[in-house]
Amino acid sequence: MTWWLRTRRPALLAIVTAGFWAVALAVGNSSLPLPQLGGATSADVPLILFAPLAPAIALNTCYGTPASVETTAVRRVAALDTLLAVTVLAATLLITAPVAAGWINGADASIAEMTVRNLACYTGLALIGRTALGNHASTIVPTLLALIVSIFGYGPEQTAHWWAWPAATASDVLSWAGSTVLLIIGLYCTARRDFPRRA
Repeated sequence: MTWWLRTRRPALLAIVTAGFWAVALAVGNSSLPLPQLGGATSADVPLILFAPLAPAIALNTCYGTPASVETTAVRRVAALDTLLAVTVLAATLLITAPVAAGWINGADASIAEMTVRNLACYTGLALIGRTALGNHASTIVPTLLALIVSIFGYGPEQTAHWWAWPAATASDVLSWAGSTVLLIIGLYCTARRDFPRRA
């Protein structure tokens, strides 16, 4: 366990995640005017579209390159990796829950909900990318999605296209369903490293 904690650098992940919470809760309503190629001339892209990339990328960075000893380890390392990803998401859900519930005056509940959804989406994509591309290239996948959505994701009247889940409103059911499915697939891809390998 000590070896796993040392290689996974949870302190670094905690610092990045705490910084993400501070940014998301403090300036989550802020937006960047960006030119659009998806139908709108320009759109005010919310900061919350990009902010959840930080913990998703930090998570994969903290996983590091799996050592060869992990394949023969007695302790289920992949289960611990999966638990680490779930912990980041659960902590974010816990922090943003009072805002989403409307218990904090002046805070936008929809921003809190979009924060959780986008973190789930980006984390799922990063974990899927980790399995398909390896640790170093895995962070490209959620980053590429965020960039594509920020430039092509908005149609006329600054409404998000159906496929631009991170830009969708908090009430968009498809964006929640899609992000949840991506997260579940990503967690499964991580956990299955502990499954017995077939000969």
